[in-house]
Amino acid sequence: MRSSDVDEPREADMADQIRLADALSQDEVEALIPHEPMWKYRLRRLDIPVQILRIAILFGIWALWHYEVVWNGWDAFSVFGIQPFPDVPETFRASPGETWEYFTEIYHEKLFWQDLWVTVKEALFGFAIGSILGLLVGIVLGRFRRASKAVGPFIVIINAMPKIAFLPLILIVYGVGETSKVVLAVIIVFFIVQVPTQAAVALVDPDLEMVARTMGASQRQLFTKVTLPGITPAVFGALRLSAVISVLAVVFGEIFSARRGLGQRLITAANQLSYGDTFAIVFILALIALIMNGGIGFAERKALRWQTSHQGGQVISL
Repeated sequence: MRSSDVDEPREADMADQIRLADALSQDEVEALIPHEPMWKYRLRRLDIPVQILRIAILFGIWALWHYEVVWNGWDAFSVFGIQPFPDVPETFRASPGETWEYFTEIYHEKLFWQDLWVTVKEALFGFAIGSILGLLVGIVLGRFRRASKAVGPFIVIINAMPKIAFLPLILIVYGVGETSKVVLAVIIVFFIVQVPTQAAVALVDPDLEMVARTMGASQRQLFTKVTLPGITPAVFGALRLSAVISVLAVVFGEIFSARRGLGQRLITAANQLSYGDTFAIVFILALIALIMNGGIGFAERKALRWQTSHQGGQVISL
């Protein structure tokens, strides 16, 4: 069989496709593409059943709290003789009304906004510095195996140590100001980002690297076109987790010793048995972490548009 006999049908098919394309006008081609009105697209993305379920869950939590179901305890329910929901004394209870009252009181309080800014600033600096250092070290150790073998055991040992135990030493070295809280957050965030980044770099498909090298890719192109897209999902997952942990780290440091910050307000309210205020501050801290998570999720959706799965970046999908 001649090669021309095999090629002739292919050439004929291509000619038919070209004639078909020439026969259709631009309007006819656009008519063949399915279109969806913008309002239908936004409505589909909103996912009304999910939003209704969220509202129902929120209302259920509020009802349990308002009618003190969670405080009265469930004596009939126990696990190995331990009651996970014991009866809470009246002194330590807080109502939604007391919590809301705190929100209305602090709205015009200047010192509250100063404390809020201190905590947010510490969390942002700790998150940013720890994430950058963890990302760089993770990439280097993932790319260079000998460096990983030499430094890896020491990183594992330091990571196994409880970072909170270093807080007294950190306070002695850096003082009770904002710097000590940032240092604590950096230490904790560093390992949260470094470990998955190093693992993701080491697990990049070697076949993709071989194909890229075969096509003449430089080291820079190999990193930007193969390694970086391969580790991006894992890195964003680590960043989402570290954003929450950075808030927890600075708040713990503020509870331990600080001049300003929401952590100091939290421990003061708890010591004064003002648990309505305590719940309000906890909700504010959760909102800070949620906003940071949302920003990272938004960046993830923009960076991972090429992914077929829509699970990325949905830390808070409204």
